[in-house]
Amino acid sequence: MRYLFFLRLLDFFFPLLCGICGREDFFSLKIGLCKRCAYTARTAKPSYRCNVCSSPIAAPFTVCEFCDSRNVFFTKVFSLRDRNDLLGELLNKLKSNHEYPVSIFLSLGIRKVLRELKILDIDACILLPSYSKNRISNSDLRPFSPSRRLYEETERILKIPLIDPLMKTSAERQAGKSFSERFFHAYSAWDIDPNWADRCPSKILLLDDVFTTGASVNEASRILKKNGTKSVYVLTYLRVTD
Repeated sequence: MRYLFFLRLLDFFFPLLCGICGREDFFSLKIGLCKRCAYTARTAKPSYRCNVCSSPIAAPFTVCEFCDSRNVFFTKVFSLRDRNDLLGELLNKLKSNHEYPVSIFLSLGIRKVLRELKILDIDACILLPSYSKNRISNSDLRPFSPSRRLYEETERILKIPLIDPLMKTSAERQAGKSFSERFFHAYSAWDIDPNWADRCPSKILLLDDVFTTGASVNEASRILKKNGTKSVYVLTYLRVTD
């Protein structure tokens, strides 16, 4: 009872404003976006999805051209929603400013997904390293890991440890590169931490902010499987579908 009273006091004195337009209403207090912006952020749900990467496809129970035409090392991708322009703007706000209302909205639906993942008996999770060679994030370039909220919910529901077996070996970013350039760059972007060589857990959940071409998570999955992992599942806020 005291906790609920405290939350109501916080809402009264420090109300959560919409992460896009700054408006305050019932929706912004609960999910971080006002009713109008939340409606604009909705995306159409495709009838069928690829059994591996979850991209929209025309027929059920099949895989997409991407997964059928190359070596795919991850087991399955789970994304909370498909990216549109507004959701892309929200993710950029989360990366650059660590805006709390934005993280609330982008995380909607994660508890349902994680409860579905419980039956897989996953051993550990990883935040995909970015920028820095030895750290998850570089405070000079990005104030925090945008995937951190994904991990907080994962830890609470799946109760699995966070491990750090991957090292970022390239300072280059994937953003701005073409489809083919992303795959060439990803091949040399990461390596295994010597302490984890040949001893990675059997089932791993890889957390990242967005699934674009799949180049980053695919290369990370390849390295993990080379060092003992059998299955790599991927969880992201957004998935690019075009």
